[in-house]
Order: sequence, then structure tokens, then C-alpha cells
Amino acid sequence: MIKTFMITGDCHAGFSRFKSYDEDFQQGEDCAVIILGDSGLNYTLDEGDSHLKNMLHKKYKFTIYCVRGNHEARPQDVPGMELIYDKDVDGDVYYQPQWPRIRYFKDWGIYNINGHSVAVIGGAYSVDKFYRLKNHLRWFANEQLSTKEKRACIEELKGKQFDFVFTHTCPYPWQPTDLFLSSVNQEEVDKSMEVFLEELARAIDWKVFLFGHFHDDRLVRPYVEMYFKDTENLEDIWNRWEKYRNTSYLDWWLTKDLNFYQKDEILKDKL
Repeated sequence: MIKTFMITGDCHAGFSRFKSYDEDFQQGEDCAVIILGDSGLNYTLDEGDSHLKNMLHKKYKFTIYCVRGNHEARPQDVPGMELIYDKDVDGDVYYQPQWPRIRYFKDWGIYNINGHSVAVIGGAYSVDKFYRLKNHLRWFANEQLSTKEKRACIEELKGKQFDFVFTHTCPYPWQPTDLFLSSVNQEEVDKSMEVFLEELARAIDWKVFLFGHFHDDRLVRPYVEMYFKDTENLEDIWNRWEKYRNTSYLDWWLTKDLNFYQKDEILKDKL
């Protein structure tokens, strides 16, 4: 049974960060790592993916859970994937039998992780879409949830209470504009996933929101965190925000977004 869940951000097939967390990651079968999208494990859809999965499965004994990002295929589109019930997260996940400790959350779903109710929503838009298409690089046409899927997701989750929300991208108002690529015309970027996640964040009752995608580590708003290379125990994250809820105290060394203290309509009932 998994007792410790760690959170980290986009890996893009680079897992060197795991070497720096020997105490946490070498606990073996009672430890798991949750990657908030773009793990890089279902990107090439050939022997390259298989080699990477073989390496991870042989080197580490912990379980890896993946939220789906934009630079990877939907698990159900990957040959050999099976949908199974996973008692450690109390919900259905995808996996390939030859790599049983590498698992993938559904594109949206409700899970129970370490006693916490968790909503998971995958997908995002690739801002480098046209570059990828021009240079014959892999791009997944169904990287975002469809309009029908977004409606179904909101219908399933609305009104429910969650301790955590795990996503790849974030609600529209929380986008870190200082991290936007100067080479990308933002008027050409599809923001529909971010708009959808803003609607979802207003439709459900949640306590802590975690996402990746933007390649930085910071506190974006109270109760909202962005992950990239940092790796942290889920319970430490939970305790940080419970303490903040009661005392308004945050450790001085935590990096905060420039807009951390600005008025936020999504958070108005939490502050």
C-alpha cells in the first residue's frame, strides 16, 4: 500500500531530478510520484518510449502516476494500455502490464489519494503547435479536451468538494504571463482549456490547486501552486495551506508569483 505521494512537474522524459531525492524516492513500493503532465512517457509511441519505461521500471521501485499533458498521447491511444481499478488512488487508471508501476490518470476523474479527495483533469494546448507541424515533429490533435468532454467533466464534478485539484495547465486568470514565450504570438494561442478550467474552478469546492505546464516552481495564489522541477510531499503541501488558512503564515523562502496577493475572483470565498 502506498503511504507517501510526491508531486512534481513536467519531466519531458528527463528524470534526473529523481536522483536528488534518495530519501523520499528510495522508499520503494510504499512511495509514489505524481507528475503533473508532460512526463514524456507516451511521446514517441515507439521503441523510444519502451526504452524509457524499461529504464524507470528497473531503476525505481516506486509507482509513477501521470496527469496527461499536451506533449503526450492520450493513454487510451497507446497500444497495450488497459484500464484497471487502482486501490491506492481509489479510481480507474491506465497501465501497460509490462510496466505495472507506471500508471496514467484518466483525462478527468475523481480519486482518493492518501485520504484526500482529488479531481484530476488532463490536457492543454501546445503553444509550439505550428513549429511542430512545420518541422514534422510529433503533435497530438486531441491534446485538449473537446467541447463535449469539457461539458461532461463539469457535469460530473460540479458541486463536489475536493481537497486537491491536479491539472496540467491552469485557470485563465492564473496564467503566468511573465513566462509566456516572446517568440509566440499570444493572439494565436488557443486559451479554451484555461477558460474551461476557470469555469470548473468556480463550479467545484476545492482547497488546494496544483498544476504544471509553464516550467517554473512558485506559489501562484493562496492555495494555488505551479510545479516544474521541484518535488514535494503531498502532505507537506496540504499542511502548508492548512497552516496558512489558520495563521496567514508562509515560509519566507517560498517563491511567490508577482500577482500572489492581487484580488482574485476565483478565490474570493477562500480568503
